[in-house]
Amino acid sequence: MANPNPKRENLAPQFKPGQSGNPKGRPKNRVAAFRERIMGKSKAKRYFGISAFEVTEWYEALITMDLPDLKLLAADDTAPALARTYARAIIFDMNGGKTTTIDKLTAKLHGKAIQRIEHTGADGSDLNQPRTLTKDEAKEFFDDLESEY
Repeated sequence: MANPNPKRENLAPQFKPGQSGNPKGRPKNRVAAFRERIMGKSKAKRYFGISAFEVTEWYEALITMDLPDLKLLAADDTAPALARTYARAIIFDMNGGKTTTIDKLTAKLHGKAIQRIEHTGADGSDLNQPRTLTKDEAKEFFDDLESEY
């Protein structure tokens, strides 16, 4: 842990007066530049990001929509890509009789379900009973290992 109260005389200045610690400046936002290149300058300025709350709202809406509503959302060119993509995935799953996308959305909203794994045999005993080898068994075991390699 660093000393919270260092002595001033032991501290050397990192930069000379007038010298910047970051001569290249703050890095440019590549997402904003990409958005501007794709959408155009005026449309990119009107762009607002989607918050974590809105993502959760979309997830909740998607898992409660019926098939006709999902089809309308999937076909709506003005809907966010997140909603359209999940709507298409849910429709695809429904046609195949699967619940993969719904399961993923539910896990994102409520956490993954706990899966229990049994670590015992049918009678409640350990699956592999621990056993101490005799000297002869240990010697035979190591001899077998050496002969294999």
